Amino acid sequence: MTFVNGNRVFRCHLILLLSSCLWGSLSTEAFAWGRGHRLIRLWAVARLPQWQRDLLGAQALDRLCKDYTSLQDKHAGGNAPELDPYCIVPGVRLSLHDVNPAEPSARATRWYLDQITERLSAEQVDEAMKYLGVLCHWNEDPGCPSAHSSPVSEVQLKLLLPPPADKARFNYLYGAGGIMDTGEYQIANVPYQPQLLGQTPAEAVLRICQRQRLLQRQAATHIIPIVQDMMHGDGSKADEHRAAAALTNARHTADVIYTVLCLSTGRIEQVAQVDGQLLSEWMPEFKGGMIPHPYYVTPFLVNQAMDARRQLHPLRFDDGDQVPASGFGMGTPFSLNYVLAPGNVFNEFEATVGLHSTAGPKGAVSFAVVANGEELVRTAVVRSGDDPIRIRAGLPQADVLRLSLRTIAAEGSTAGHNLTVWSEPTLRRSE
Repeated sequence: MTFVNGNRVFRCHLILLLSSCLWGSLSTEAFAWGRGHRLIRLWAVARLPQWQRDLLGAQALDRLCKDYTSLQDKHAGGNAPELDPYCIVPGVRLSLHDVNPAEPSARATRWYLDQITERLSAEQVDEAMKYLGVLCHWNEDPGCPSAHSSPVSEVQLKLLLPPPADKARFNYLYGAGGIMDTGEYQIANVPYQPQLLGQTPAEAVLRICQRQRLLQRQAATHIIPIVQDMMHGDGSKADEHRAAAALTNARHTADVIYTVLCLSTGRIEQVAQVDGQLLSEWMPEFKGGMIPHPYYVTPFLVNQAMDARRQLHPLRFDDGDQVPASGFGMGTPFSLNYVLAPGNVFNEFEATVGLHSTAGPKGAVSFAVVANGEELVRTAVVRSGDDPIRIRAGLPQADVLRLSLRTIAAEGSTAGHNLTVWSEPTLRRSE
């Protein structure tokens, strides 16, 4: 993996030197896609609009899909110092294979976007393709059902799904001797129009980083089915899952390439859907935790709610209400946290909040929105049967925005009756 040095130059070089022996003994694509990178890249490039294909030319596109699919793999361990200019982001330490924290991810993504723009402006198309190749690879590795997307380790996975004795030699999550990028799968030849992820570099960076996290989560859902079929089936179902993961990844890669080329040339053909962003479509920072019944195991649900008996219901405030299209059902007390970088894309948050129609008579909750440690708004106590409240809060403009949606149980309320709803929680920006 690539770790970018800041001020710890000697230490980082020592780490790279010591790790080079390990990397030299493994496949250069030991953690994620192998041939999948080329399949994804070819699929994505084939769906670019003609003007972008003409802009780059056949030779540059061919190198993007063949020679520049895995530059950071070749660079790993310091084995290819000539690739330092493409694989080391100045002043940022991160892995160019994984989902990283929001701030370094945003800084590095913006750096790659700037490098590509500068090279294309100088008509250095081949150089631009090297930077674009690294950016694409970074957005492809987390999309593989592999070590880069698994929420559990190889040891844990083999404990939960032990292999038969005759297949104990296989790795589940790692490419060297692994099972994740094997088989005869192909990416479905379906039409697709790449989507613009932002009308400005800041918007694009924010959306690319969030999409990368969603891609990683989706890839993880394929891991167990692939393991089960490879260990106890004939491998055909595993191929279906590999193909599905690769297709999702290929669409994302197409969007990344398309967006980068639109912004690099100033040719914006679409209106990016960034003016209003539903939080329910994004990945929160939730890593697990427990609160009082009934949401004690799962503190919040997306686009649905549960009652005191843990039965599922649509989101609504009373039985006559129209069901909101999006939002959260949530227990108390709880804080649903998001980190946005860049943090200055949106300047307002709004939502409608209240108690669910199934809330018991002792439900009483306040709702608060907190940004970068400052409470922006807190409602009065909302009780069962009260009308919902519309809340709106201006957001601070910062490099990183840490946003929290909080439910606060009122004194004397009953946890099992505090069944809250956040309807249409939306980030907005002014023109």
